[in-house]
Amino acid sequence: MPRPKTRTDAAVLRAAMRVMVRQGPAGFTLAQVALAAGLAPATLVQRFGDKQGLIVAAVAQDNARFAAILDAAPRAIGAEAVIDLFWGMTPGEDDDHALADQLLLLRDPGDARLNALVRERFAVLLQAVEARMPPLSVPAAVAARLVVAQWQGALAQWAMERRGALSDHVAENLAAWFDLARPPAPT
Repeated sequence: MPRPKTRTDAAVLRAAMRVMVRQGPAGFTLAQVALAAGLAPATLVQRFGDKQGLIVAAVAQDNARFAAILDAAPRAIGAEAVIDLFWGMTPGEDDDHALADQLLLLRDPGDARLNALVRERFAVLLQAVEARMPPLSVPAAVAARLVVAQWQGALAQWAMERRGALSDHVAENLAAWFDLARPPAPT
């Protein structure tokens, strides 16, 4: 008879994601995750198959968490609503690991399962941004892609410069983007 689970898969996957964010998907070991989750490494293999299976399962769970956060966000339309959406997704500047998490999913382009999860997460984000986009001189779908790129660029820029609060830097960059993107007032 199998032993009962002392840790749920969800709890184990949250622990795995924390370790992956700190160490990177290639840099962590099953022993590190097992220690963080309070399990034996062999238990991880029994549950998830191998390290790559654990990564895929952790990212899939994190995608579901991410989608739920976006789904729960206010449904207002306008530049402020979009900026608020990104402000809520922006990690604190005191957590370098969370900032690194923004690029975590791009680190293993060779795994088809991870590629599908990355595309799924990006599509959910684009849909949430597009639904909140104000009228601009370009279609909302195009504007959503551009503002996501601006957000990611603002994260990277702040990581290099470290001036001011990250959330303020992101909000200022996105507000400037919307100022540039607004159609000119009729004369």
